[in-house]
Order: sequence, then C-alpha cells, then structure tokens
Amino acid sequence: MKFKISQQLQNIIIEHIEHSENGIAVLDGDDVLIFCNPKFISMFGLQGHDLNNCNLDELLSWMYSQGVGIDIGDISLQEWLVQVHSQYRSAEFRSFELKLKDGRWLLMTEQVNSTGEVVLVGNDISNIKKIENELYAVQEELERQAWTDELTGLYNRRHFMYRLDGEYHRAMRHARPATLVILDLDFFKKINDQYGHHAGDEVLKNFSALLRANLRKEDVCGRLGGEEFVILLPDTTEEESLNILGRIRAALMQQDMDSIAPAFEYTFSAGVMALKQGKSCGLDAWMKMADQALYHAKKTGRNKDVLYADITEEGSS
Repeated sequence: MKFKISQQLQNIIIEHIEHSENGIAVLDGDDVLIFCNPKFISMFGLQGHDLNNCNLDELLSWMYSQGVGIDIGDISLQEWLVQVHSQYRSAEFRSFELKLKDGRWLLMTEQVNSTGEVVLVGNDISNIKKIENELYAVQEELERQAWTDELTGLYNRRHFMYRLDGEYHRAMRHARPATLVILDLDFFKKINDQYGHHAGDEVLKNFSALLRANLRKEDVCGRLGGEEFVILLPDTTEEESLNILGRIRAALMQQDMDSIAPAFEYTFSAGVMALKQGKSCGLDAWMKMADQALYHAKKTGRNKDVLYADITEEGSS
C-alpha cells in the first residue's frame, strides 16, 4: 500500500533523518555520495572533508589517509578496497559489522534500491559488543576453570584424559609414536609434615612451572591429583622422552627453594610408557603400564625414570 506523501510529511521525515541517532547516507548509481546526515559525518570522522561529488573510493581513501573512520587492521588501502568491492552491492540488502578507529562498533545495513541508489544506515552497537565481549570472557574463564587444576594451572585429570584419548587415536591412526609419563614427587608427605601444607603447595606450583618451562608446545601436561603429574609427549620415542626428563631434572637441580627452607630441595620419580608405532594397547592399559613403571621407580630408590619396557624385560629374564 502506498501513501500520498505531503510536503508536511516529507519535512517530518527529513527532520527525523537529520536528527537520527543512526548514521544515514545515500549514494547514487555511480556511487557518488548525494546525502549524509550529521550523525554519519561524526561516526566516520568526516567533518574535515569536502563531501561534494565525493564517490565511495574517494571517501574510503580519505578516511584511510587521515587515520579516521573504519579500522581495517594492517592491510593496505588497495587490499581493503578490493575487499569492499567484493561485497558492496552484492545483494539487495545486507548487514555487517564495522569496527571504527576509535574503538566503537557499528552495525551497518546496505539497501540497494530499484533505481540503483544505495542507502547506508549505521547503528552504534558498541555497548552491545562490550557486553558480548564480557560474556565471552566469562565463558572462557568458566571453561578454563572446568579443565584446569586450580592450584597449579595445569590441566586437571578429566581434561588431560580427554586430550590423551585424542592423541592415542591419532597415534594409532597414523602409526606415530607417543609417550606417556606419570611423575610423582618423592616423599611429598614428609614435606607437608615438616614444612607445612603451604610449603607443599609452593612445591606443587614450582614443579608445575618447571614442567611448563621445559616442555614443548605440542606436549600436554596435567595434574592427576595430590603430588602426581602426567605428561603426554606426541611423536616422541622412549629415548627422546628420557632426554626431555633429563632436561627437567637438570632444571630442577638449579631451582632456588630457599623460600621454603635453606638448602631445600625435592626430587621426583617417573614411569615411562611409549606406544609402539601402530601397535594398539588400549587407553586404560597405556595409563596402567606407565603407572607400573612409576611404581617400580619408587620401589627401587626413587629420583629416577623407569621405562615400562625395561621392567617387562626384567620380568621375562
């Protein structure tokens, strides 16, 4: 249904557009700016530019040269213009978000009329984006808490087992090596009894930081509980895993733990189980074998690394 628009109604509409909180602009069929309201000018920092007979590319190029308006990141002007024209006039109606140089966000709508004019409308959604970002940060923190051990910042048992399951099946599928190491701090109960639980917590945090500092980016480390830790070493053989553990031990010897007590030191024992390439053993069995190797390390003197393969050879000899 079409209404007959009186001069009075036209004046009302024009006044509304002029004072609108939305930025509004119209470009003709040749993409020359034929109208924009004051809000559009202030949104894009166009106060210092002569907008008469200014086409879209000139407008965008001027904003780029003045460092105002749209934030395009670190790409060049030409790359940006190519991106703009790949989407501009691509549909009768589209909406998209823009980030401005001053940090504000706009929701833009682009309407192509039947006669070829383009109507652009910008709505400031900065507050909405702020709330979205805050909610996203809260969600990320809740997720982090769900899979992180609170004291040490390492993965908790549940998330580590999830990662271990994925790596186990990847290693089986591609016939790749992978090594599992379970570590236990030696005589940890004595540390708690002699120096207090606060000192014990400091040791746990110190050891966790030591592991993070001496493992590779692709390695996965977690705390199983108490003084027991676990490391997943993808694409790593037994020999390579022992070299990594040797590096951790060397770093541990250099630790200054005088904050707990003068000349204080601690050690750890480790059980190592390496998957044979393409040979399936099952996830639970993999954990159990590494745990058996750890038990052997503690039973035979502690402060050592024991391969599961070595104790099975001992048992068969």
